Amino acid sequence: MKKRKIKVAKPVACLNEQGFSAEYILCKALDIGENLLKCGGEPHRIEDTVTRICSAYGSVHTDVFALPSLVIAGVRMKDGTTATQVRRVYKTANNMYRLDKINNLSRNVCCGTVPLEDIDKNIQDIMASRPFNRYLALLGGVIAAGGFAVFFGGTIYDGLAAAVAGLFVSALNLHKIKFGNQMLYTVAVSFVGALAGLVVHRLGLGDNIDMIMIGTIMLVIPGLSFGNAVRDLLFGDTISGLIQFVQAIMTAVMVAFGFIVAIMVFGGVAV
Repeated sequence: MKKRKIKVAKPVACLNEQGFSAEYILCKALDIGENLLKCGGEPHRIEDTVTRICSAYGSVHTDVFALPSLVIAGVRMKDGTTATQVRRVYKTANNMYRLDKINNLSRNVCCGTVPLEDIDKNIQDIMASRPFNRYLALLGGVIAAGGFAVFFGGTIYDGLAAAVAGLFVSALNLHKIKFGNQMLYTVAVSFVGALAGLVVHRLGLGDNIDMIMIGTIMLVIPGLSFGNAVRDLLFGDTISGLIQFVQAIMTAVMVAFGFIVAIMVFGGVAV
């Protein structure tokens, strides 16, 4: 007897009123959510953004779970079709300029002024944009280091010495060397900044090495990360808040370790 060939019907993706499938809508919503997370967006902001975009394109139920390195989302459309996707984020940075641009893009998508097909191009333009010249950022780091040294009680010469050390830290932040581990990079930047401050002080520029160190360390301490962790805890995002809190503590430990190593290599601090 000949075996009968059974034809299996291929699944057909159901489309919403605008002609988009649930997979496509969720994919584009997560493209925006993922880039928000990469620019330093809060997990609750990512969850709210993805939910609003999916709802604007016909989703009747949206579940989103975001962490500092992961976004999981699922949608159910009016016709009963569902979709689930996961995004893993390996690297994040606080960039308020790009964060604001992507946030505005998400609003325009929800309002319908930016179609889903144009999301990729808009995101590429935003991620390639810069609010100001690189050298202006370098100048900002120099002024910040010197200003903090004077603010905490140092002399004008301490401020100048801290500004020189801050120049090295800012230069490393602008031209980041690709380390396999972010913590190792933090140790390296802290080591260079502390060593630069010690050398400048030994050369005679600056009166108080502690004030120079304070001005330099202010460029690398994770103050914003710690603030974000506390904010997430207050918002009820316990897991996200704890993860960021631990990351901030570990970063602070690595900064201290880098300064300690620099002092040991230099042979101590001359009082």
